[in-house]
Amino acid sequence: MEKDLARYRREQEARARVQLPSIRLRAGRQNRHPWVYRRMLEGPYEDLPPGTLVDAYGRDRQFVGRGFYNGNSEIALRILTEDPRETIDAAWFRKRVAEAVRFRHDLLRLPEKTDAYRVIHSEGDGLSGLVVDRFGPVLVAELFSAGMHRYWPWVAAALEAAYPGAEIVVRADRRSEKLEGVKMDGPPPSEGARRVAIQEHGAKFEVDLRRGHKTGYFLDQRENRQRMAELSRGCELFDGFCYTGGFAIHAARAGARRVEAVDLDEDVVAIGERNRSLNGLSDAQVTFRHGNVFDVLRECRATNRRFARMVLDPAKLAVARHELPRALGAYRDMNRLGMQCLEPGGVLLSCSCTGLVSEADFLDALRAAADEARLDLQIFHLAGAAPDHPFAARMPEGRYLKAVFARVRT
Repeated sequence: MEKDLARYRREQEARARVQLPSIRLRAGRQNRHPWVYRRMLEGPYEDLPPGTLVDAYGRDRQFVGRGFYNGNSEIALRILTEDPRETIDAAWFRKRVAEAVRFRHDLLRLPEKTDAYRVIHSEGDGLSGLVVDRFGPVLVAELFSAGMHRYWPWVAAALEAAYPGAEIVVRADRRSEKLEGVKMDGPPPSEGARRVAIQEHGAKFEVDLRRGHKTGYFLDQRENRQRMAELSRGCELFDGFCYTGGFAIHAARAGARRVEAVDLDEDVVAIGERNRSLNGLSDAQVTFRHGNVFDVLRECRATNRRFARMVLDPAKLAVARHELPRALGAYRDMNRLGMQCLEPGGVLLSCSCTGLVSEADFLDALRAAADEARLDLQIFHLAGAAPDHPFAARMPEGRYLKAVFARVRT
């Protein structure tokens, strides 16, 4: 044991002596945000491949941090540690992943409630550019940075140590691949892991790990699904942008009188129908419909069709700042239509997962929608992502999900 410990210390000291490439900021670091943009750096450092581990220094030659550099990306530096004594290696990743798992297991006690939860939430867990979700016996990793791709063997080893025997699937975000200039896909899931069944608050869901959006299922809405299900007991619910039926299935199981679920993606509608069968529900309880939510709501308004409960949870509507006006206009139009299709006193859950849209801007869009519909909106609960999606205080945009529970009054 003593010999092993001595060898480990020697290896650590040897790693610490390895000189990392250095880059320099044009000025001093103004805050502790983990992202440093390309325009803030001297350079370019064309001899450094995408994802290279570097030491960063300010103009005053003071150590700023250690992390991944990618000259192809607008986010040219992702800081992983500000401690010059901390070596980024396989042991460092193993420690960070273990800490993230302890948070989910020991504090949140998620395995007692579900077998599907987020294991790593990027900057929220100090691992910029990495998201990992657990779906039963499978871990699905989504990579957003060239650094996480370059050092993937270290990440994989850390995940294997935390979840022995789990299959690990790697999925790349196509937009991130383009921005990072690196292909980040991993091998496809095995035959047995292409579709897995998970349980959440007693309900069962099929997750398609090949073609499902993002990692396959939106775990961030877990608590909001349960709250809306409780509010829908005995009521008729419209679930817009339903994906594979998370809100719809929970509401029906909780005693909703009837649920109409609509999505434009035929593949996810088919999975939603299978999820209905998995939970022993009938078409009379939950009807899945392939269609454009805007068109369906206009149809309901024209025929004076009204619902007591409504969920509007669209996909991200803006990925760049110049797209914000269009996104806010879409939120306003969508929610105006939704409010016009609610009974007096009906409850609307309106969501935005667009990180560039602030909570204040989203609430402004809802206020504008209510004014245009000549209705009063009584907001009674503001929520966000489930607690296994933490965000770092120094990176407030990590709080991307806005979920507004409101009552519509004439």
